[in-house]
Amino acid sequence: MAIVSSRKPVWITLGAALVFHALLISVQTNHRFDTGLIRSWLLDIQAPFEQLAERGVGATGGVWNGYFALVGLHTENQKLHSEIDRLKMELAKRQEESEEVKRLRGLAGLQDPGIGKTIVARVIGRDPAQQHLTLTIDKGRSQGVKPDSAVMTPDGIVGRVIYVSNFYAVVQLILDTQSSVGAIVQSTRRQAILNGNGGRELDLDFIDDDNDIKEGDKFVTSGQDRIYPKGLPVGTIISIGPRRGMFKTVRIRPQADFERIEEVICVIDRPQSPDVPETFGPPWQP
Repeated sequence: MAIVSSRKPVWITLGAALVFHALLISVQTNHRFDTGLIRSWLLDIQAPFEQLAERGVGATGGVWNGYFALVGLHTENQKLHSEIDRLKMELAKRQEESEEVKRLRGLAGLQDPGIGKTIVARVIGRDPAQQHLTLTIDKGRSQGVKPDSAVMTPDGIVGRVIYVSNFYAVVQLILDTQSSVGAIVQSTRRQAILNGNGGRELDLDFIDDDNDIKEGDKFVTSGQDRIYPKGLPVGTIISIGPRRGMFKTVRIRPQADFERIEEVICVIDRPQSPDVPETFGPPWQP
């Protein structure tokens, strides 16, 4: 009897639950909840965040793409600069070759029978300890260069060879204090001797008569020093001062530009003129 009474609350509870569930289903079936307002609220709240996130992603993507675009432009810019530099170097090289051709053509103009057999040489060194009073060329005994070979440019004489090896030679410039050149005043044909003064000019050491010389007069080689062929440009008188001893103080600017010499021409076989005397005036010492 006690067992039956203990089971009644369970069945009663179960029945009540079933009835409540049925009623709840019935209410949900007959009356649907309106969720439109809730969805509207959620959309208003969520959409700005989605928009902000979308803008952030778009901006990040734009910056990223812009970065790669800039990297590409930088690389292309470097290539263009490299190409421009290469073209500039090529142009400079072509211009230098053109200038060298002009200089060599000028040197070739000196190669005539009156001068003798010649050879073109490049200047490869200077002696800074002596203020450029000597220079070294890339031709030597193997090419026919020998001591006392005359060296010149199309502008004028440069000097004479004083030392020769098999493939190189040292040239003493006419500016050297130990250098002398037999010359003639081109307009009056006065015989003269010009000496280097160790600077950029020449001094008049001897002349037949200095009364009629004037600034602007030009000297050419006389050929009587047995080194330089006759008629080559030497220099121009730039100043005439008072007498110093027997002669006036005369300064001559050389025709050759010693600061810009790159190529020279050497006389390696000069024809001898039997009618030229050995000396004139005072004894000449090279």
